[in-house]
Amino acid sequence: MRDDESTPCTGCRPEWKQRLRVKTALTSFFFVSFLFFAATNVACGQEVQGAQSLEDITVTANKVTLSPNKTEVFIKDYTIAGAPTTVFDILKDRAMIDFRGQSDLVPEPDTFQMRGFETRQFITAVDGLPIQKTGGWWGDHYLDYAMVPLSAVESVEFLYGPHSALYDGKSFGGVINFKLKQPAYYDKARMTGNLSASIRNYGTQSQKIALSGGKSRFNIDMNYERYRTDGYLRNGAADIDTMAASLGYVLPSDGHIRLTATWSDLMRKIPSANDPKRPDYDSSYPVVLESDVSYRWRNPADHSGRDYDGHSIRVDFKQPSGWGDWNVGAYYTDEGQHYYRNGFDYSHYDTNYVSYGALVKNRFFVKDVHEITIGMDTAHLFQKYSEKIVETWAGFIQDKWEITGPLTLTTGLRLENINIWWDNWWSPSSKYPGGAYKDPSHPSRQVKKNYQKIVPKSFLTYRMDHLVDWLRDTSLSAGLSKIWTPRAFCEV
Repeated sequence: MRDDESTPCTGCRPEWKQRLRVKTALTSFFFVSFLFFAATNVACGQEVQGAQSLEDITVTANKVTLSPNKTEVFIKDYTIAGAPTTVFDILKDRAMIDFRGQSDLVPEPDTFQMRGFETRQFITAVDGLPIQKTGGWWGDHYLDYAMVPLSAVESVEFLYGPHSALYDGKSFGGVINFKLKQPAYYDKARMTGNLSASIRNYGTQSQKIALSGGKSRFNIDMNYERYRTDGYLRNGAADIDTMAASLGYVLPSDGHIRLTATWSDLMRKIPSANDPKRPDYDSSYPVVLESDVSYRWRNPADHSGRDYDGHSIRVDFKQPSGWGDWNVGAYYTDEGQHYYRNGFDYSHYDTNYVSYGALVKNRFFVKDVHEITIGMDTAHLFQKYSEKIVETWAGFIQDKWEITGPLTLTTGLRLENINIWWDNWWSPSSKYPGGAYKDPSHPSRQVKKNYQKIVPKSFLTYRMDHLVDWLRDTSLSAGLSKIWTPRAFCEV
């Protein structure tokens, strides 16, 4: 028996029992709601039909659309080995994504590289609005994919390279954009539910409950996902809960306005050493050399872990008009983390990340050959609520010009205005017993610096479908764009 997993909450923070009761209550609430709506649909629906003959069987492939600088994966029609439990499972299946996690059973923050670029060098967005935070504190922690509910995502869009003027300068590695399901019009009141569960080795299990429906132009969606695993590595268990709810209203001309709220609670242990040279070696787990683990987390008896919780609120608005298609989005996110280890007090490493931002853009056409997008975006990133780290303001314009049928040129300009409050303080140590300023000429713990730049972008594509049959879906592309950002490596 794996003793260190037989009591999964040993070493957890004292309130784990309360949190477990909250999780149980949430699961029960959604399960009862699902049964209620299922019973209602059966009672009010049509008569149950008898056995039907199966005339045709249709086999469909994964729905993935490809273009010279973009790939879009549609979740509903995308299959992998086993049932996907989080967006993490979809991402690590793509060839352009390099998975660097300790185990693919546990979704961890910052475990992906995109075409060789790490988390700070590409952008992750929801409906075109980037997800940003400062990160830091014993790791990067810039993005935790376990906090993006899979059931709310319609498709995942991958943009290659630094050639889009619509995104922050940090996007020189590319962009991962999660597109959410769009509100629909209901001819009559309807509510549908879906309940799914899966189980696999290493004590891995997941449960999902989804309710969606509406009346006329009003939409409501609720999703709850729970994922638990004992993990592949020693002391590698995880317990993850994610809940999302949205209220939407369909506007004329296929527009909509929607409010979305998400809540996540992630309890993950930190894998320990399992070195044959150590007296506590357990042959039932894979070998993990002591030198490959930080000294803090080496002892499996410490039951070290990291708890993470967060919530966010997003508003998005889309409205086609005679002046083009308008898209407006805004978000507020509050995320916190807590480390624990038996016999140690790590409360002084507790921290939180707060961020908010907004996007406004308009897309219109000129003579059917110019697709022009103009707009602006902003982001404000804090840690510990009041300590501001980054503030960005940007304006952009992009023109996709269809020069001829097969030849397209996309050009753009982006004006970046960024303020960064750089850390200017050495914490007390043997060298600096009372602490000290890193730059004595600036006697403050943070030094604010401003950065501004106009960044040009261009991307040329020649499609060769019309030349010969064997060149169908083939194109040649070349991009020439300026790469600039003061945020590529460190913000804290």
